[in-house]
Amino acid sequence: MARFSHSSRQSAALPGWIAAELRQIAAVARAPQWWASLGVALALWALAYQVAPTIRLDVGGDRETRRRGFDSPFLINFNDSEPADLPDRPWYAADSLPYRWTRTISSVVFPGAGGDHWLLRVTAASGRPDGSAVRSVWRTANGSSITLDIAAQRRMYAILARTDPAGDLRVTFETPRLIAPSDPRILGLPVFRIVATPAQPAPYRPAWVMSGWLALSLAGMYALTRRTCAPLRHATRASAGMVATVALLAAWMIAVRRTDATVLAPTVAVWIWVAYALVPFVEAALRATQPTADAVTAAGLTAVAWFVRVAGMLHPYAQTSDLGLHVNNLADVARGTIFFTEGLPCRAGAGPQPYLPGGYLALLPVVLLTGADRAALTLLVQAGTALLESLTVAVLWLLLRRTDTGRTASLYAAAIYALAPPILRSYSVGEMANLLAQALVAPLILWMTLALRDHSWKMTFTGAALILLILLSHGGVALSAGAALAVWFLFSLVQPDSGTSAEGAQSAANTPRISQIRRMSAWRLAIAIGAAGIVAFTLFYSAFGYVAEERRIAQEALAAQGIICPPGDPLLDKLNRWVIGFVFSPGAPLPSLALAAGVAGALLAGQPRSGALRLTLAACWLGALASLGTLLFSDQPVRWTIFIYPALCIGAGVALAQWQRHGRAGATLALTVTLFLIWYGAADWVRQVSEYLR
Repeated sequence: MARFSHSSRQSAALPGWIAAELRQIAAVARAPQWWASLGVALALWALAYQVAPTIRLDVGGDRETRRRGFDSPFLINFNDSEPADLPDRPWYAADSLPYRWTRTISSVVFPGAGGDHWLLRVTAASGRPDGSAVRSVWRTANGSSITLDIAAQRRMYAILARTDPAGDLRVTFETPRLIAPSDPRILGLPVFRIVATPAQPAPYRPAWVMSGWLALSLAGMYALTRRTCAPLRHATRASAGMVATVALLAAWMIAVRRTDATVLAPTVAVWIWVAYALVPFVEAALRATQPTADAVTAAGLTAVAWFVRVAGMLHPYAQTSDLGLHVNNLADVARGTIFFTEGLPCRAGAGPQPYLPGGYLALLPVVLLTGADRAALTLLVQAGTALLESLTVAVLWLLLRRTDTGRTASLYAAAIYALAPPILRSYSVGEMANLLAQALVAPLILWMTLALRDHSWKMTFTGAALILLILLSHGGVALSAGAALAVWFLFSLVQPDSGTSAEGAQSAANTPRISQIRRMSAWRLAIAIGAAGIVAFTLFYSAFGYVAEERRIAQEALAAQGIICPPGDPLLDKLNRWVIGFVFSPGAPLPSLALAAGVAGALLAGQPRSGALRLTLAACWLGALASLGTLLFSDQPVRWTIFIYPALCIGAGVALAQWQRHGRAGATLALTVTLFLIWYGAADWVRQVSEYLR
């Protein structure tokens, strides 16, 4: 009966909670500052639309920049880009210009183009093998059409097109199908390039629908910033600065890179509000364990981290190589397949490798609720992985708060991790299994820190459960975590008590007994973790006894073809590529400034209640170094930059907080370093999304 009463109270509290959140949004919406900012933003965007840019779409790819795929968001029902890459000739070195075949009905759409009349110059050819022309009907948004005889040779055809009421520029090509016995595709005509220029002088009509998407995006960012910065000083200035920055950036892009802005605006407008909806849930969870005012700031930074990841993955320009693999694996797990393997690259040794299902099992409850539609599974893998991994931001804040390191250090660490370059790059590649396991690294660091002071059985079982989950989620993360745990275990045996636990408060006469209790606790933890490893081996790894033999066979088969796997590069070359290059090369995923701040903070984390934190950070760094030992027998290491980044952010947060205490100069230095690292992560993410697989 008591349980039922508690459930009823929770159900009754939920509508009140939702109403309170809606009242907060309404309060933000009623603020005069917001309406003034929105008015200025709309005026700026209307002025930006008076610039007459030339929109150029290199269909099939741009040979000058050697990149392709940027045309995909604007083309509807076109075939894939041609020519294809050949082993001895990349596509941009082919004799013919890049192109795409239309189908019988295909369209090109430039969303948010604005204006009224545009002159479109379309470079096309008939594509008929016999050299004949083809009659094609081209229709514009206002319903007008023109019939053109497209010659066999590549030529430019100019038509006048009008934007639709939403401000989008659209042209549809209707072409008879080319019957090619050796090609099952539906082929209309090849299109090489489309160039659009305004056909009339200013003033130009803004695309008000697109302006609405931008305004909705701006409103979400403003609300999220106000909610996140509420406990901080100058929250109003921060919100105003964010609105001004975003409004100016959007105006510049409308004037200079219009299609890049308009193609992304709807995605941002939708997902920024989904991110805002995450804040109260994360805040409630954090306040339940650490009831401080800045919990909402940590929750907001978590939402920002999730939004940045999802917006990048769902960007219309984004391409990925491994996402489909994880969607298929999740579908297999939903059907009951738990034991499966994937092929290793040659640098890692080639042959099959057990693929751990732990991350997919974490997403499985949502699959059971939503079904196994492929589009839904793809979105679940992207958004679900991003949510679990983004919670690292909240865990880092919680760890530094629980160790009394201070609000400033915790917020610095959370902000830096929100745009972690190596993590964001993994999303672009599609390394979802690694990222799902990475979501457990920050909880592991939290556990290691607390376990040095708390020797209870509850802490022991929690650690064993964490290790079991990591062992069943990703082999590389498990290897790095195991190395860090081994170092941490040695530290727990030889280091003196931190002085913050109940045992540490006893008199000096009880010191031998305290040391004995600590050693017994450490061995108890080791036994529990060993038991977790035995369980993982029994439940999963024991089913793959055949893998070693299959890998040997695969390596011998490749060797017979003259391919040695792994190639056996010199150790110094591997260290230069995978370690030095990942820190000191231009555009490195691990900026050297972040590395320096992280190491400095690890050395500084020695306050009375954070001595355990220093030992944990040292264990993480030494464990990451130890995991590079895989380079002795493999040409590809574990993802050490991803594993170490939470510990790096913790150390950086501690170092920046220490610097900030040294007057105005120290505060300026700390803020400058933080903004630089955030900017570096954002710029690297933009570059990764726009350049990967191009």
